[in-house]
Amino acid sequence: MDQIDHAAAPPIIELRNFRYTYLEGTPRASEAIRDVSFSIRRGERVGIVGPTQSGKSTVVDSFAHLLRLKAGQVFHDGEDVATPGYDRGALRRRVGIVFQQPDSQLVEDVVGADVAFGPTAAGLSAEETRRRVEESLDALGLPYPEYRLRYIHALSGGQRRRVAIAGVLAMHTPVLVLDEPMAGLDPRGRRELMELLIRLQKDRDLTLIVCSASLSDASLLCDRFIVLDAGRVVVDGPVREVLREPGRLAELDITLPEPVLCARELGKLFSDLPTAVLTEDELEAEVLKRLGLV
Repeated sequence: MDQIDHAAAPPIIELRNFRYTYLEGTPRASEAIRDVSFSIRRGERVGIVGPTQSGKSTVVDSFAHLLRLKAGQVFHDGEDVATPGYDRGALRRRVGIVFQQPDSQLVEDVVGADVAFGPTAAGLSAEETRRRVEESLDALGLPYPEYRLRYIHALSGGQRRRVAIAGVLAMHTPVLVLDEPMAGLDPRGRRELMELLIRLQKDRDLTLIVCSASLSDASLLCDRFIVLDAGRVVVDGPVREVLREPGRLAELDITLPEPVLCARELGKLFSDLPTAVLTEDELEAEVLKRLGLV
């Protein structure tokens, strides 16, 4: 599907004045989302960013109807997911969420069986299920012949995260939601997973949504940031546009990318130095330009 088709279709996910209160109607009621509206189109790479208790997880859970939702607030492909009779099972096969702790969604002891769980439950044939398991494990850098019979408990944290992602990909979900995907990974693991996700998003035309309290990795994975604070959207725009306000982001206790932090410091020497730099190479080029060396 090309970009024109994406633009003509209804948003794949849309929130309209979404509000949510945990334990509503009880003395322990806690308002998590106050009034959130935004839409996400097919093929977008969006970061849902905010500090702790900003409402990120609640927003993400709403995408797959993992909460008690009220009508008229959450839509998938233009349909209200809270309408009586709406097929929630089908929705969860189209919106795949990989939670921050991958162990919470690994249900089998062996890698191949775990990745096969979703397709099998969906009623796919054994042949199609095996094909999808092989395809997904290979796509995540876990070669099928080598990993299909490995025990989950013997894998590293990064490998378990990849298995969890493979389980979602095996469902051929068009929307992939990742909650803190780089948490606990070493620099090499983060770089490898980031490269894999970028390639998968392009190859499969995925809608990629990354939920994080840090812009460090999300700035390289996403094209757009939706910034939450205290249950409201406070910033929504292209990544570089959002990074032009590092002071505001820092006040919200959001971790800024290292190149942006360096640019803020160097701004004391070069008043016109942009902060919307995504990599160290971009920052170096901007500094050299101001030194007249390029």
